[in-house]
Amino acid sequence: MHPQSLAIEPGVLGQRIAALRREHGWSQRRLAEVAGVSHGYIALLELGRLPSPGKFRLDSVARALSLRTSDALLAPTLLSISALPAVPPVGGHAPSGNGLGANVVGNLDSLRPAGARPLPVFRWGACGDPRDQESPPDPDHLEYPPPGRETLIGPNGFGVVVKGESMAGRGIFDGDVVWVNPERPYAVGKVVLALVSDVGGESGMVVKTYARTEVGECLLSETAAGRSPVVCREFKIIGPVVGITSWRLPS
Repeated sequence: MHPQSLAIEPGVLGQRIAALRREHGWSQRRLAEVAGVSHGYIALLELGRLPSPGKFRLDSVARALSLRTSDALLAPTLLSISALPAVPPVGGHAPSGNGLGANVVGNLDSLRPAGARPLPVFRWGACGDPRDQESPPDPDHLEYPPPGRETLIGPNGFGVVVKGESMAGRGIFDGDVVWVNPERPYAVGKVVLALVSDVGGESGMVVKTYARTEVGECLLSETAAGRSPVVCREFKIIGPVVGITSWRLPS
């Protein structure tokens, strides 16, 4: 553990890194490239999701931000935190005139609880496990969860952008974001996010229905035409789907 890792709260450290990154005019991905770390690592740092970041990689981030070492990032008086702007959502899913996230019919800020923050959203099929704090897959962007679902999704929840219509029978369509809480239990007959291994050993994320059949535990697709088993082995469930954000216009 870094000797000063508890000097400030992880959320404050994340605000500092985000503010310094913006001063450089960089995206999270650009900072990751300069520091030689993954985009996912930077995203988790800025979200305050790494309570004890390793000194080696944090030093690399500090040097990329023109600081000598991470000691400057962790010092109590580096910046006036009250003057730091809030980290805005990244990506094109929640545009608004004030940059704080509104939908097409009105501002959502009044519906969000105090302290709500954007969560990482991953692409369909992304390799790796988002629960792995050291080597998670890189998020595609950050996005606020649906209003009223923040507690259900939880602080360690995340989203996955759906690709295709294999779950249209459950009301999940191409381009929707499904929200997963890996700390909640999953159950037979419910929609889950799972890691599925291919013949080469690579594991990609998929959204399917968890079921038990005569051949054992399975993941099912549920299209408009009906249900069909897809994987009956070599999968690991990450967590249940607890919410959906649909960006389709009503027909």
